[in-house]
Amino acid sequence: MKLMPTVTEVAHRKSTMTARISSAETNAESIKLSMEQMRLEAETIEEQRLELQARLNPLEMVLIPAGRFRMGTNTMVKGRTDETPEHSVRLKEFYIDKYEVTNIQYKEFIETTGHRSPPHWRNRTFPEARKSDHPVVNVSWDDAVAYGTWIGKRLPTEAEWERAALGSGTQEYPWKKAASTENAVGGTTSVAKYSKGQSPDGVWDMCGNVGEWVSDWYDDKYYSGGDSADSAVDPVGPTHGHDRVYRGGGFQGNKIDVRGKTRQIAMPSASNEHIGFRCAMDAEAGS
Repeated sequence: MKLMPTVTEVAHRKSTMTARISSAETNAESIKLSMEQMRLEAETIEEQRLELQARLNPLEMVLIPAGRFRMGTNTMVKGRTDETPEHSVRLKEFYIDKYEVTNIQYKEFIETTGHRSPPHWRNRTFPEARKSDHPVVNVSWDDAVAYGTWIGKRLPTEAEWERAALGSGTQEYPWKKAASTENAVGGTTSVAKYSKGQSPDGVWDMCGNVGEWVSDWYDDKYYSGGDSADSAVDPVGPTHGHDRVYRGGGFQGNKIDVRGKTRQIAMPSASNEHIGFRCAMDAEAGS
């Protein structure tokens, strides 16, 4: 009975194992190199996408010229003391989306990145195909920021939003006349449906349809001092807070809610059926 392998057998087994280890190491190195090559190719593709997106972005946006405007109001509206006082703000030129971000645009974003879909979507798509050009809703402030980062844009500041909506700031609505208190629609509409609702600079649906996230934290006394005092330059809002600001009201609101001066708030993690967003971009990024 053979109890132990012979010296020859041991040497053979050692040689076989060494060869297998060497082969495995070679394969592992090959896989590692392949993975590194794939990573570099993915980075190159992403760089090319961002470069192409940067050229495309200004074509879908409106350039708002630099200058001063009157932000806020001196007209006391019941329960709206955070809108006062009216103050002068100077902004550098910037781009803002001509339309609110739509369902079909947001769908492309989540399909490409794997980002979560709005809670009312099913199978990662919006419920009704006919609403492809309606503004995306039920997106949190964090979702909106993620979309902006992906597409090479950002959320507008509260000051940028009001300037794009109201021009010089001497009126309360983009269309200059008071809004109707009636809402016969009861939901979102196409972002390009109401041409008469354009702002003085040609931005659509700044007031009505859905409210829009802006980048600022909320402070009910922010207009009263600090960098939002008279003659402020490119204010970006408070440095911290609990709630984020959204502007423009929505289909569920009344004529006070959809005023261009009205400030509304929600937790950044909140998602609502009447809140969407549009993006902005520094003018230098579009040149």
